[in-house]
Amino acid sequence: MTIEGRTRRRIAWAILALLGVGSVCAAASNPFLRGVERPNTVLNIAHAGASSLAPQNTLVAGRLAFETGADVWGVDARLMKDGVFVLMHDATLDRTTDVEELFPTRAPWSVEAFTLDEIRRLDAGSWFAEEDPFGEIEAGNVGPSELSAYAGEPVPTLCEALRFVAEHRWLIDVEIKPTEGIDREEVARNLLALIEETGTAERVMVSSFDHGILRAIKDLEPAIPIGALSIFAPLDPLAYLNDLRADVYLPSLVGFTEALLEELRDAGIGVHLWTYNAEEQLERLAHTPGVTGITTDYPQRLEAVLERLRHDESE
Repeated sequence: MTIEGRTRRRIAWAILALLGVGSVCAAASNPFLRGVERPNTVLNIAHAGASSLAPQNTLVAGRLAFETGADVWGVDARLMKDGVFVLMHDATLDRTTDVEELFPTRAPWSVEAFTLDEIRRLDAGSWFAEEDPFGEIEAGNVGPSELSAYAGEPVPTLCEALRFVAEHRWLIDVEIKPTEGIDREEVARNLLALIEETGTAERVMVSSFDHGILRAIKDLEPAIPIGALSIFAPLDPLAYLNDLRADVYLPSLVGFTEALLEELRDAGIGVHLWTYNAEEQLERLAHTPGVTGITTDYPQRLEAVLERLRHDESE
C-alpha cells in the first residue's frame, strides 16, 4: 500500500478517536465500541505484531506491524508474580526466551512465577532466528541485519506497548490470557488503571477467552470495549453477546456462519476472525459481509489484499 493510502485510512480511524485522550470515562469515540460507525474497511489486525517477520509479542514486531500497514496491534498479555502485565502468549517462558539457560532450576518457567526484574534479563528475540517459525528467513524476507538486531530483544511490558500505541495514534487489541486462581476484578482494575495512565482509552479493546474478566471490565468501565474470544459459537450467540455486553465477537474458523455474521452486523457488533495467513483465505474473508477485522501473522500480506479491494471499490 502507498504511504498516502495508509495514512488516509489511519486518519479515518483517528477521526473516530478524537475524544477521550487520557480518560477512561471519555472513551465514547473508541472505534471498537458496539454501534460506532466504522469506515467501510476491514481492520488489518497484526497477530502478536508482524510475527511472520519478527519475534512475536515484542516491540520490534509491533513496530514492523505498524510500518507494514496494520490497523491494530494484537497482543497477548499475562500477569507476572509482582502484578505487572507483560506481552507473552504462552503460560511459560521457555518457547520464546532463553529462560532455561538463565534460570535452569525454575522449571516449568511459568510467567506468573517471575518478577519484572527477572524477565527483563531474558532474550525474547534470538529464538526467532533459530526456529524461523514461518519460513520467512529461508524465503529471504528477513535478512541477517534484522536477525542480528532481534538478538537480545526484551520481553516488553503492556505499559510499553500501550505507550507505543498512544505515541503513534494506533489501535490495540489486548488479549488477557486466562490464568487459574486470579481475582478477575483485581485484574480488571489493574488493567483499567494502566489504560488510564497511558491515555489509550480511545485506542484499546480488551479481549479474552475468560469472559469473567470481560464482565468485570464492563462492570467497572462500560466505555471500554470488550471482545469475546470463542472457539465454538454459543447456542444463541447474539443473546449471549448481549448479556456479556460484548462489542466485538472473535470466533475461530468453526465459530461462525455467514448468517451469524449478518445478524451481528445488524446488531452493531464487530466480528474479528482469527488467525488467517493464506492469501486466498484473506481474500475471501475480506470480501465477506459482516467481517470487520482479520487477525493475521502476515499483516503485510493482508495489507496488499485490502489495498486491491479498496482499489476495486473505487473504480
